[in-house]
Amino acid sequence: MAALRGVALHKEFGGGKHLTLAEVIAHEKPLTLEDINTMVDFFEKFKPDMDDPGWYNPEKPSVGWIRWSLMGGQSGKNWSLDTKKMVEEGLKDKSIKIKTPE
Repeated sequence: MAALRGVALHKEFGGGKHLTLAEVIAHEKPLTLEDINTMVDFFEKFKPDMDDPGWYNPEKPSVGWIRWSLMGGQSGKNWSLDTKKMVEEGLKDKSIKIKTPE
């Protein structure tokens, strides 16, 4: 839901250059490991200013809130971190196997 909101806010107010990943998240399409790593990198580097007057203001949103929403908000953060950890653990114990193109 946050990514859908982010896409709508972006279309109205701007707030970032690349919407491809946000569109994938918003429309619940399959994500690659690279996509998940991109999300994790974003959330590890981006420190939201939730005290910003434009935070969670749909009439005058801050660029930060739009960017945060595009990546799925708090739900996107929790999911991407948990999923990356699960994949890394699965690769270590070999319960997850990665298929490579032939």
